[in-house]
Amino acid sequence: MNDVPTDVPAAIRNANPYLALGVRPFINCASVRTAHSGSLMLPEVRAAIDQASRQFVSLDELMEGASRRIAELTGAEWGIVTCGSAAALTLATTACVAGNDPVKMLRLPFTDGWTNRVIMLKNQRFAYDQAIRMVGTHIVEIETIADLDAALLEPVAMIAVLGTHEAASLVRLEDIVSRAAPRGIPVLVDAASEHIERPSPYLARGADMVIYSGGKFLRGPQTSGLLLGRKELIQAAWRNASPHQAFARGMKVSKEDVIGVLAALEVWFEQRDPAAELRRWNMDLTTIVGRLGLPGVSTEVIAPHGVVRVPRLRVSWDTAKIALDGETLRLRLLDGEPRIMLDDMSTTGNSVDIDPFGLQPGEADQVGRGIGAALAAPVIAAKSVPTATDIDLSGTWDVVVSFLKGERTHRIQLRQHNGAITGSQASHQFEGPVTGNVDGKGISLIFRTWHEGTLISYRLDGSVADGQMRGNVTFGSATHHHQGAINLAQFGPGWFQGVRAR
Repeated sequence: MNDVPTDVPAAIRNANPYLALGVRPFINCASVRTAHSGSLMLPEVRAAIDQASRQFVSLDELMEGASRRIAELTGAEWGIVTCGSAAALTLATTACVAGNDPVKMLRLPFTDGWTNRVIMLKNQRFAYDQAIRMVGTHIVEIETIADLDAALLEPVAMIAVLGTHEAASLVRLEDIVSRAAPRGIPVLVDAASEHIERPSPYLARGADMVIYSGGKFLRGPQTSGLLLGRKELIQAAWRNASPHQAFARGMKVSKEDVIGVLAALEVWFEQRDPAAELRRWNMDLTTIVGRLGLPGVSTEVIAPHGVVRVPRLRVSWDTAKIALDGETLRLRLLDGEPRIMLDDMSTTGNSVDIDPFGLQPGEADQVGRGIGAALAAPVIAAKSVPTATDIDLSGTWDVVVSFLKGERTHRIQLRQHNGAITGSQASHQFEGPVTGNVDGKGISLIFRTWHEGTLISYRLDGSVADGQMRGNVTFGSATHHHQGAINLAQFGPGWFQGVRAR
């Protein structure tokens, strides 16, 4: 949360629900990430939601009617609206593991003795596969077709594929389907971050189910998703969802969300002009480029490729002339007026990327001006000169990390060379390397380990005095594909205190 600028009139603050709460909206140049509130709903979607909110309906009857319409619009055999794409992952998994058998449904996630193995490509593991594991499944990683054949020697509930990485995989969807279909094993593709097509290319290539986001490129309600595919599987997924009193009761989709997604689909397939969208995005990028004619600054438009349909602008600079790094520029623009949000996962030491999908009329010029001003007159904090220290942290320490609830004790082994620190740490279910540095009496340590395809990260920043270390901790996690500053801080704050082990 940020302080509201003092020059914003009270009338504007009161008329804007975000400013009224002290939350400053931003111009979105970082595409359609959930952390940035997805995308903006289409006017047709807002109107449909308003109408849907005025009457009562049976949710089962509504989803039955909506499923028929989704099938007509998408070309899929059946479809349901879910409360987001991660919920669709969970519901698809429940359909494969429990179907609509109440004996199994009401025992989830306790699946011992059942067919509960899910096969995934190792390089397609992603943060949201926890939505699959939470059903009580076990992920079996493969890398080659030989691995796939070996994994299929034992019972398998489902095979999951990450759409954005499928084209570059050594094991293609056709390889999977040709082996799964004869065994009756459903194949699910997560295409949440892709543009929906009619028919879905993944279903056309033999997948049994596919997931798309309703709140990203489709511009439906933010908390919505689509699960499309084989009718009996999609219907079983719905029976595990709210309003039914089963495992996914908490994954509630509203009547407004259902109607909103249908409205978005109708606009997408019946009114949308992709060529006009591309022209608008390119015009916005051209506008931004026009504001960046500065010495040492270069720009490059990255054309859409593969499943990516939106062009991007890469802004790079000569750090010998502009002593600024990408993450510092990103944070500076986020603190500015108007606020501008750039993608934290694509910043480098001398570049940032701009995605125009979320830009509204007039905002491209503001983005160009904001970036241009920051690069033309960078305010560089004085570089800290490493302070000589007589503190040697080498040895064994016991560090207690406190969370918002609970705590964890780590035994750490440190080696110090000048100000650089390396070593290792171990605690219950978490062990791995330690890296960091000490500067004067200040200390920074990073604990990291991999679990189920996701990097767990603690960053400890504090001070050393009287033989003890103490300070703050930042908790986060990220997959191989999304290691930006936001994800590595997503789980919030904690505190630490350490003493030498006795």
